[in-house]
Amino acid sequence: MREPYRTTILASGAGSNARNVLERVRSGALPLHVTAVVANDPGAGALDAAREHGAAAIVEAWDRAREPRPAYDARLIETVSRTQPDLVLLLGWMHLLPAAFVQRFPEMLNLHPAFLPLDPREDVVTAPDGTTIPALRGAHALRDAVRDGIPWVGATVHRVTAETDRGAVLARLPLATGDAPTEDALRERVRPVEFAAVEEAILRWCAER
Repeated sequence: MREPYRTTILASGAGSNARNVLERVRSGALPLHVTAVVANDPGAGALDAAREHGAAAIVEAWDRAREPRPAYDARLIETVSRTQPDLVLLLGWMHLLPAAFVQRFPEMLNLHPAFLPLDPREDVVTAPDGTTIPALRGAHALRDAVRDGIPWVGATVHRVTAETDRGAVLARLPLATGDAPTEDALRERVRPVEFAAVEEAILRWCAER
């Protein structure tokens, strides 16, 4: 058996997906060694999850008023490089990464809260009930679903490319939007589906290595 894959997680928020991965690693369900969690918000819950599971908790915040975007991007690349990852996981990372980052870390997966099409060129997707819905790409997929009354969301884990949410899909699971009245309520409904999609995608990534 080979050594577990060195993994760095990038997260911006509460960290529920980061915590779930760390717990699944601890239980032996995922063959990863999460060495670091990087957050761009010092209050991100993902940092607490990292500390609880023995991973480095690293803050790389960006003060837009004082630091040019290229300088921050270069600093972030250097920070992640020092962790020497085999795999980078974007689990709720709310910061657009530059092409240089994608080139430096080609083995990178992103979790997106929508049921994306398998063909990255398509802007619509066929839902499980046969209806056609928009491919909810971008940072506000759940907000858009609630606002526009879209009946299906879900979770997709895909490879990261220079084009937002258009990388090859490793795992995707649908979820009926139901009667969730707000974005926050829908996010809570989606969470278990995200956990399952992330685990499926990681196992597929490992198997294809």
